[in-house]
Amino acid sequence: MRSRCWPPPGGGDHRRIMSDQSAADPAPLPPTVRRMGWLHFWNDLTLDFVSPLLPAGVGPAWLGVMEGVADAVGQVLKLFTGRASDRRGLRVPWVRAGYAINASSRPLIGIGLLLSWPGWIVACRVADRIGKGVRGSSSDALVADWTADGGRARAFARMRSMDHLGAAVGGVLAALAAWLVPGYLGWCVLALALPMLVQFALAAGLRDHPAAAPRAGGVPPGWLPADPRVRRLVVVLALAGVARVSPLLLLAAVAGVPGSAGGWPLWQVCAAWALLGLAQSGLAELVGRIAERRGERVTVVAGWLLLAAAYALAAVGAGWPAVAAALGAAVLSGAGEGAEKSLVAEQVGKQERATAFGLFTLVGAGAGLAGNAGFGLALAWLPGSPWPFAALAGAAVLGGAAVWTAARR
Repeated sequence: MRSRCWPPPGGGDHRRIMSDQSAADPAPLPPTVRRMGWLHFWNDLTLDFVSPLLPAGVGPAWLGVMEGVADAVGQVLKLFTGRASDRRGLRVPWVRAGYAINASSRPLIGIGLLLSWPGWIVACRVADRIGKGVRGSSSDALVADWTADGGRARAFARMRSMDHLGAAVGGVLAALAAWLVPGYLGWCVLALALPMLVQFALAAGLRDHPAAAPRAGGVPPGWLPADPRVRRLVVVLALAGVARVSPLLLLAAVAGVPGSAGGWPLWQVCAAWALLGLAQSGLAELVGRIAERRGERVTVVAGWLLLAAAYALAAVGAGWPAVAAALGAAVLSGAGEGAEKSLVAEQVGKQERATAFGLFTLVGAGAGLAGNAGFGLALAWLPGSPWPFAALAGAAVLGGAAVWTAARR
C-alpha cells in the first residue's frame, strides 16, 4: 500500500499550489502533525494541572528564578539534540524520548507536595524541562518536515492552540482538585501516571517524513546554521523573548501568594489559569490564520506591539484595570510563537531546521532567564511599583523593532 507524504519529496510545484490555495481552502493537516497536536494537548494538560499549584509553596522571587533556570537547563540541550537530529535526519526518536521524560517526571511532583519538599518540586520541574530540551528542536522540525510553506504557520499555530487547550483543561481539573479535595493534592498529582500512558501511545505512532534524511554532505559542519542571515534572524527573534514573561509569573504578580492576606484562594488561581489557557488557545489559532494571510513578519511584530501596550496599561493602571491588563499580557505572551517558528523554518533549509530551532531556543533560554528572574525579583523588591511592567513594555517595543529589521528579505 503506497504511503502518502505531505509534502511529497521534491514537490516544489505542489508546495506552490498549496500556498496559492491555502488562503481559500486550507488543506487538512497531515496525520503526523495532528498526532503531534494531541501530544501537545496531553503534555500541557499534565503540566498545567501542576503549574498553578506551585505559587502556593514558592514565592515570586524563587518562582521567577525557578522558571528561568528550568527553561535554561532544558533549552540548552535543544541545540545539541537538534544538530544530532539534522545529521541523521531522524526526529521521532528524540521526540519519543523527550515526551517520556516529561510524562514520567510530572507525577513525581506529587511526592514533593505530600512531603512538603520544595527542593524536590524544583528538581522535578528542572527534569521536566530536560525532557523538553531533548524533544523540542526535533518536534518543531518534524512539524516543519510534514508541512508545506503555505500551511506551516497554521500547523505551528495548531501546536500552540493545543498547548493552551490542554493548559485550560489542566487548569480546570486543578481548580476542582483544590476546591473539592485540597488535602489530597499530592495524590491527585501522582494520578498523572494515567495520562502518561496516553502520551506513550501517541508517541509510538509518530513517523519521520521520508524526505527528512539528509543527502550526502548535505548538513554543513558546526553547531550553527551556515547562513549568517539565518543566524541573525534567529538570534534577534530569541533575544526579543526577554519581554515574554511566563504567564504563570504574571498570574502570580496579580494573584499574590494563595492563602495570604490579599492573595487569591488557590482554587481561584487555578480557575484563572484555566481561563487564560482557553483564551490563549483561541488566540493562537487566530494568529496562525492571520500569519497565513498577512505574513509572519507583520504578525510577529504586531504581536510584540500589542504585548507592549498591555504591559504599559498594567504599569499605569490601578485596581482591576491593572489586573485585567496584566492578565491580557499573559494571554498575549507567546501568541506569536507559531508565526516566529514558521518564519525561521522558511528561512532555513530542511537539513538545518532542527539546528536553527535549537539555536532559537538556546538564545531564548538566556533571554527567558533574564526576563523571568528579573521580573520576579523586581516584584519582590518593588512591590506595587509600576517599573517592572514599564520595563517589560519597553523591551517588547525594542524587540518588535529589531525583528522587523532583521526579518527584511
